[in-house]
Amino acid sequence: MSVVTTIAQPVPTVRLDELPPRVCAVVRSVATDDEDTNRLKTLGVCVGRRVELVRAGNPLILKIFGSRLGISAELAARVRVEICQPGHCAMREDHPA
Repeated sequence: MSVVTTIAQPVPTVRLDELPPRVCAVVRSVATDDEDTNRLKTLGVCVGRRVELVRAGNPLILKIFGSRLGISAELAARVRVEICQPGHCAMREDHPA
């Protein structure tokens, strides 16, 4: 009997301002002061939330829960996201959630 051990590889993340347009991602970390963190949470940008970059720039436009919102590129640079794998994104209607 053989035992196979797998080691989980860390999942790569990118800054939200580096996310390509029309790509879905999950927020993994927010590195801001308390005031900016609360502002982002109020807008719906928090750890575990799925977001999609609609338009890059300053401000950049995000899609969250079907709504669009703008945040500064400076603030977006402090948010790290994990890009969703093709076929496994709850924001897309063309494949299962």
